Amino acid sequence: MRWFGLVLALVLAGPVRAEDEVLDVARATVTLQDGRTVAVSEGCWLSTPRCLDTAREIRRLQAENEELRQHAGDAPLVKVLVALVLGLGAGFAVATLAN
Repeated sequence: MRWFGLVLALVLAGPVRAEDEVLDVARATVTLQDGRTVAVSEGCWLSTPRCLDTAREIRRLQAENEELRQHAGDAPLVKVLVALVLGLGAGFAVATLAN
């Protein structure tokens, strides 16, 4: 019965567009399980499977981000100095040969 009420409220609410498992709502009145009613305007509702998939993807991306942060680290000063000296040496050698 509650689902029927929700569907009826959505149908009477105005322009509604559904694609796949996403429901685009212009405005609606929703009755919650505890009996309260809530007015909703301009929102996007996801189906339960879509919400679960989205939550899983967010957790996966957070774990991947944390792993990348741990492995990134800063470039050690010694490596930067060695690269700088090699670059200067190569530049000096090319300038000397050019003259």
